[in-house]
Amino acid sequence: MRRDRLVQIIALVATLVLGVAPANGQDPGPALAPCADVPAELGARCGGVTVPIDRANPALGTTTVAFAVLPRRDRSRPSLGMLFGPASGGPAIDAASQLAATFGPLLDRRELLIVDTRGTGRSDPVACDSLRGVAFGPVTPPARMTAAIGACGRELGPRIGAYGVAAIADDVDAVRAALGVERLDLWGNSYASWVMTVYAGRHPEHVRSIVLSGAYPFAYDQFGLDKLAAAGRAIRLMCARTRSCSGRAVLRDVARVAARLRRDPVSFTARAGGRRFRLRLDDGALASVVWGGGDTLFLSRLPAAVRSARRGDLAPLRRLVETPALIDASGLAGANGAGSAPESAIFAGACHDFPRVFSYADPPEARRAAFERALTALDTRRFAPFSREGWLRAGFESPDWCLEWPDDPTAGPPLAPDASLPDVPTLVLAGDLDANTPAPGGREAAARFPRPTFVEIPNAGHTPDGYSPCALALARRFIRTLAADPRACAGTGEPPAVAPRAPVRAAQLPLVGAAAPAGHRRALGLLVATVADMQEQSDVLGPWGSARALRGGRYAVAPNGAIRLTDVRVVRDARVSGVLASGEDGTVTGTARLAGPGTPSGRLRIRITPTGRGRAAGTLDGQRVHVHFRVA
Repeated sequence: MRRDRLVQIIALVATLVLGVAPANGQDPGPALAPCADVPAELGARCGGVTVPIDRANPALGTTTVAFAVLPRRDRSRPSLGMLFGPASGGPAIDAASQLAATFGPLLDRRELLIVDTRGTGRSDPVACDSLRGVAFGPVTPPARMTAAIGACGRELGPRIGAYGVAAIADDVDAVRAALGVERLDLWGNSYASWVMTVYAGRHPEHVRSIVLSGAYPFAYDQFGLDKLAAAGRAIRLMCARTRSCSGRAVLRDVARVAARLRRDPVSFTARAGGRRFRLRLDDGALASVVWGGGDTLFLSRLPAAVRSARRGDLAPLRRLVETPALIDASGLAGANGAGSAPESAIFAGACHDFPRVFSYADPPEARRAAFERALTALDTRRFAPFSREGWLRAGFESPDWCLEWPDDPTAGPPLAPDASLPDVPTLVLAGDLDANTPAPGGREAAARFPRPTFVEIPNAGHTPDGYSPCALALARRFIRTLAADPRACAGTGEPPAVAPRAPVRAAQLPLVGAAAPAGHRRALGLLVATVADMQEQSDVLGPWGSARALRGGRYAVAPNGAIRLTDVRVVRDARVSGVLASGEDGTVTGTARLAGPGTPSGRLRIRITPTGRGRAAGTLDGQRVHVHFRVA
């Protein structure tokens, strides 16, 4: 009796503090407290639920699943329900601010549930020793990655099957029950589309509506041939819409550069912080740029990069390979260079759930043979312009990740092909420039639901609710009204602006607009290009503290946060050194020294605003300079 009364009191407190209406008889679980490292203005409250590591084998013990609830902003009116919306699989609580911005006005009258999926973030993170010092991406050779993943599985021992999507979905339902919430509106991007679909299949009675953005079908093409076709389509669409390139010509350049790099790959060393990584420009590296993860940034820079590469200038292509590789490896950045383990649970989930062409019951050599048979059975022309092996190194979910994973009899699809899904309104969004989760796969994912609305969003890449304001507004409106017009976003958005070819010499740089001699305008154009190159490397400078300039020289973060430039070259015949700093509004100020045959030599104090207005004062070739300019 006393326990029942206590449950009622805790449930009432949860209602008053969070605005969450508890279901009768539900235990709200542990008390909630303000979330550490989440902005206080969000009012987030964090807690955790204890669940079995393996619900089919309680003897393995328990784990804690951490969650956060953001209260609705308008407390004067009743709640309209709770949204569950991780941005992707894995840790999400630390992204609470971004998620709150995504859902926007929906949170005026709805609570937001955020969960760090088991084994990640704040939910008893798993860290395999075998994955320490190993980074996802080209900095780690494929054979080493496969071996490390297999060793991680052996470290997990009897827990190898505990991190699949079905377990995650059941964890989410345990959180829902603890909060006393009857139904959830589900919103999942990319991998989280699996989480939402499996949750809907396992707990249909607790789903009010579903939004999937960049959705994966469960039986996706393991060899990524659908992604290759989608990449070609995206190139053709971008070129046709911008009229800045010919899709046919770009694809022809890709084919010629791929053939050249297959014959004569180029090895180079990427330096970041105190680390050196050996990378290669080969047809697999070019495939990674063509695929691009569905990011339209890669798409926009591809035409110029392959055109430059055809003419012997590999620097722009190297940049498109090197920068994401160093970002992927940023977990290895640290004072001692050792880094920390990646989220091992992500690989454990992949090896448990993802489709594969071999059996875990077989020894590794038999698995490898089965994999090679399946690969070679595919006509090599289907992978054109890449080799089979080159395309598989593009960076998508590699079908050979789990070749050395321990035998797991429970591994398999997280949802049966004929499993019924709830008859609730479902919206599936796909970007028509997305080579990661192509639109045909989104249609396939939508077709599994009884009441789907599929919308292909123009000019959007992977997870279109993050690219297209129309897609985001459509999804928000869908949660409110449970209806969506499939043509609501037709003709919206802008295709990515196709980048021009990178200048090789200073004479090819765009001149700034200024009342000044052409040589001075060229020098200022060099500084503008240098600032743009430095800003492009910000995601490398952040974790590593240093980065390479496009054609040589270094950027390094100074103790005060400014960036020190040492012999930076964005063109071959001019160098820039000095110190530059970015203000909170994006304005860049500092001092730069210019040298080299391609530019007047001198020293300038500069100020460049985000709107393209600038000011420079100092000397060039011994002449006093004080000029206002604008970026063309």
